[in-house]
Amino acid sequence: MGEPSSTGAEISIFVDDEGAPLATYRPPATFALDTTKMEDGEHVLHVRAVDSMGNASHRNVHFTVQNGPGITISGLREGSRVGGTIELDINAFGADEPFDPLRAESAAPVPVWTWVMMAIIGLWAAWYGIEYLQTPAAFANTPTYAANPALAGQLPLTSLAPPTAGAAGKNVAGFNYATLGPTIFSNNCASCHGAQGAGVPAAFPPLANDPVVNAQDASSHIRIVLHGLSGKAINGVKYESEMPAFAAQLTDEQIAAAIDHERTSWGNHGPTITPEQVTKER
Repeated sequence: MGEPSSTGAEISIFVDDEGAPLATYRPPATFALDTTKMEDGEHVLHVRAVDSMGNASHRNVHFTVQNGPGITISGLREGSRVGGTIELDINAFGADEPFDPLRAESAAPVPVWTWVMMAIIGLWAAWYGIEYLQTPAAFANTPTYAANPALAGQLPLTSLAPPTAGAAGKNVAGFNYATLGPTIFSNNCASCHGAQGAGVPAAFPPLANDPVVNAQDASSHIRIVLHGLSGKAINGVKYESEMPAFAAQLTDEQIAAAIDHERTSWGNHGPTITPEQVTKER
């Protein structure tokens, strides 16, 4: 510690409203403030410095003493207006006590904003799952997913309605389209035209009862799938979305299988085709 000043500047240290200083030193000084002798709560440290000319300056530092146990009160807030009987949860936990998890946390209601945020996150997660997560192919035809109307026409599920009679296992010049067709359609076409070929109003045209799909000559149907289509009115309706071309993504066999699936499903009755016809239209 420093020594009391006889010449030069002098520092006096006060706490709160004490009239007499706790100590007087010649700077620089080190002072030990024993807070264990002070009451818990707000206090002020006051330092007064006087130079050899008698000029004085002051500095106050506000601080809080808490040597006793921390106290928590649940059920009554500062300034609350209450009536009747109020049940309060009161807890006190000192730093020198062994940790007790049952006492360390006081019971208090979860804030409303926490429940609101949890609800928003839950709704977003549900929307994201429906919108972007695809159903695994192994479960696409199970009752759980196939009967879900929220997924129909949005995710690449296998067609919910089976092909019309005679299509299953049918061969066209040795080409079995019924095995490959539903898979190619669900993976590439159902997301726009719908798993049941119903389309999306003003966005994607329906394939059920479509004149091109039911035409005796399948050339136009093949060319549309190969090279795409945009800006053409279908049954008097102009659709905003463009039909993409699949010539680069799919083989002739895959395109033929998807077209045959479309021409024999949802009440359609167009003649089926073979991969050789797709090759010719390329």
